[in-house]
Amino acid sequence: MSLQCLITLVSVALFVSIEAQENCANSGSPFAMSDRKGLVDAHNKFRSSNARGLEKDGPNGGNAPKASNMYKMSYSCELEAIAQAWANKCLYKHSGHDGLGENLYTVWPAQNNNSPLQDAPASWWSELVEDGVGQYSEDFTMTDDVFNAGTGHYTQMAWARTTEVGCGISHCRNGRKSQSIVVCNYREQGNYIDEKIYEIGEPCSNCNEFTGSTCSRAEGLCVKP
Repeated sequence: MSLQCLITLVSVALFVSIEAQENCANSGSPFAMSDRKGLVDAHNKFRSSNARGLEKDGPNGGNAPKASNMYKMSYSCELEAIAQAWANKCLYKHSGHDGLGENLYTVWPAQNNNSPLQDAPASWWSELVEDGVGQYSEDFTMTDDVFNAGTGHYTQMAWARTTEVGCGISHCRNGRKSQSIVVCNYREQGNYIDEKIYEIGEPCSNCNEFTGSTCSRAEGLCVKP
């Protein structure tokens, strides 16, 4: 076999492998690739805006401080499969899955499409604007007061060291009532009490969580290798 043929075969195999991973073929979810891209893009858009100091913190305050160590998220098929398996149970409560963060969103009646995927991240993030963090913790340390203020979905979305997200959706019926449930799982898990949601500072000035990290300067986000 010629070297050129070998390179071609390796390239094709690599493409197939990447394509299968991106399509999350075994996750059981109804998502198109555009749904997955929309979810991770929404998370990164909010994180970028936060990192650059452009997000309002609470109804009466200024903006949330800039973040020096906030990482860009990637989409995980593994997390999607976990989230979809839980969403399929049609239980609007946390799964308690060890080692993973989790956000839940529901809407009545069931939408019978994937439109709740667009609404869920915005709903979770709105906790920063509606409830705020800085009034409870100026240095953005996660405290009981911050969590009890109703900001737990936002703080998981903004947790600086979280680099992966994967989601699932189910449209459920209970008698005459129906609802759509969105589940998103996160790695690394956030919301640890007495730990920083993120470090305050100039964007990308502290990308040291993972060896070899780089910076997406336009977004103000660190990038895990």
